Amino acid sequence: MFSYKIVLVGNFGVGKTSLIKRFVENSFDEEYLSTIGVSISKKSIGNATVMIWDIEGHTEFKPIYKQYLLGAKGFIVVADLLREETIQQLASHINLCHEVIKDAPVCIALNKSDMPHSLDENGMQEIKNLSPFIVEILKTSAKNGDAVEQLFLKLNEKICEQIS
Repeated sequence: MFSYKIVLVGNFGVGKTSLIKRFVENSFDEEYLSTIGVSISKKSIGNATVMIWDIEGHTEFKPIYKQYLLGAKGFIVVADLLREETIQQLASHINLCHEVIKDAPVCIALNKSDMPHSLDENGMQEIKNLSPFIVEILKTSAKNGDAVEQLFLKLNEKICEQIS
């Protein structure tokens, strides 16, 4: 049994906390509560215990932000399919992660897929081209659970592969 850290990164209100809650507790809460600082959850996957760091939405004005990323074995970068600006900022979130942990695997969660959105295959390909370390891009819904488990399991698989 071993443990490792992953961090969810993204703008305010994209659903990072909701994705974690869906994965760890299999529940969803309609009420929005902004994470302040960091919240840590854990879940066992196979022979690994995953420490899941939920950090507040990124802001350039907080120098401590990068400290939260230290020690991570992988990242889930989250965008809101209903807010184009969060998709546009995926590249800066990925770059920030790789400034701290150079070759860490990244999964992209395009959250709120249960709602009508306009991201097509061309948009998905543009996202894939943002980094060679992107393991998977999934349209997720914390609300109904679509692709949430797959998201965390895919990242776990890649991290375990790298560790062994």
